[in-house]
Amino acid sequence: MTKMSDSSSIRIGIIGTGAMGKNHLRVVHSIPEYRLTCAADIDTQILDSACEPYSISRYTNFKAMLDEVDGVMVSTPTIHHYEISRFFLENKKHVLVEKPITSTLEEADELIEIAKKHNVVFAVGHLERFNPAVEYINPLVKRPLFIEVQRLGSFSPRSLDVDVIMDLMIHDLDIILQWDQSGIKQINASGIPIISNKIDIANVRLQFNSRMVANITASRVSQKKTRKLRIFQKNNYISLDYQKRSVKTYTLTNGNIVEDIPEIKEIEPLKNLWMNFYKTITTGNECNVTGTDGRNALELALRISEHIRKNIEDIR
Repeated sequence: MTKMSDSSSIRIGIIGTGAMGKNHLRVVHSIPEYRLTCAADIDTQILDSACEPYSISRYTNFKAMLDEVDGVMVSTPTIHHYEISRFFLENKKHVLVEKPITSTLEEADELIEIAKKHNVVFAVGHLERFNPAVEYINPLVKRPLFIEVQRLGSFSPRSLDVDVIMDLMIHDLDIILQWDQSGIKQINASGIPIISNKIDIANVRLQFNSRMVANITASRVSQKKTRKLRIFQKNNYISLDYQKRSVKTYTLTNGNIVEDIPEIKEIEPLKNLWMNFYKTITTGNECNVTGTDGRNALELALRISEHIRKNIEDIR
């Protein structure tokens, strides 16, 4: 990847100005290295409301943004990720797309190849990777033996185009796949639809070829929001709270358990994501979740979803 000169600010447009798109507008506008130039949404009321604080161009057709941007954020429902990302990548613009990367592996593979062909950045917004607590523990995770995750949230109508695996669990799949790249040996998964026609609560037990086991529960029908990650290694236990962005570690040293609660530098994960996108564009080094990373998380999420669907069909 050829690095881009950082002598001037990078022009950014946001496509999709719903709840998450509004956050992207706010964060990009706050970063001096960027120049927020435009936004697009098919709903003019949502678009006007989101863009009201900013002096930027507004479009109902994302293609009209092309000459005003060096890069874009695609913050639309997943079914539109491929079409929009492809348009900008083919026109040699950098693309940051919300997770999941696309609806299918074929779409993801095509976008990765287009980005490579045109030598532009194609990154995926797996936001939890940029949680400062996750960044803190990354060097501490040496050889995990067992990982347990609870990612529970209340119902939100904004993500009903995908199931809970694609909506919530995929965050943790992406992170765990960075820590163990030995491949999946076995998947045992269950889940059910509750308030939508897609899987709303799911649990999966993943056994890796390394013998590491991950037990992950994701729900979007819980009353209490919970975002907990626990990692067990030889003589070491790490507990992380995504929500509080806090970490506790317990290490067996000379026969004694030593507790450590480190002070973690506070930074908004979304700002961290955007600053890493800037570094990737200007240095040519991969500082973001790559298209390939996003594709790998999608592949595992699709396998889990299919496993659960087959189990549901067998019960019926």
